[in-house]
Amino acid sequence: MTHIYVFNLVQALVCLYALTLGGWPERATAVILLCASIATVLLPFDPSTSFRNVETLELIIDLMLMGGLMAIALLANRFWPLWLAALHLLAVAIHGVKGFDTSLVPWMYAAAGGKLAYPMILLLAAGVLRHRMRLARYGSDPDWSLPWRDIR
Repeated sequence: MTHIYVFNLVQALVCLYALTLGGWPERATAVILLCASIATVLLPFDPSTSFRNVETLELIIDLMLMGGLMAIALLANRFWPLWLAALHLLAVAIHGVKGFDTSLVPWMYAAAGGKLAYPMILLLAAGVLRHRMRLARYGSDPDWSLPWRDIR
C-alpha cells in the first residue's frame, strides 16, 4: 500500500511542477494525468474480486486518457508526448492481454499498468525541464504545431 502513496506523491509533485513551469502541452498532460488518477482512485476496489477479469471502468478511463495523450502528441510542438502516448498504449494493451488470457494472475494484471506510470511521469518531468531550457536559450518555445493555421 505504501507504493500507492509514493506514486501519488511523486505524481502530484511532477504535475505541480508541470502546471507551474510547463508550457501548455505540459500543463494539459498534467491535468489529464491527474484526472485519470483521481478517477481511478474513485473506482470500487475489492481485493477478493478486483483484477480477476478485465476491469471495464479502468479500461474506459485508460481509453479516455489515451485519447487525450494522442491529441496532445499530435498537436504539441514537442517530441516527448509521442513517447508518453506510446507507453500508455502498452498500459491499454494490458487490458487486452487480460481479456485474451483470463488466467493472467490478478496481481500481475494490476501491477503491470502501474509500473508503466512511473516512466510516464518521468517523461512529463523531462518535458517540463526541456521546455524551461528552450525558454532560457531561445526566449520562447512554441507550444502547439497547428498546420491548418497556415493554409492559404
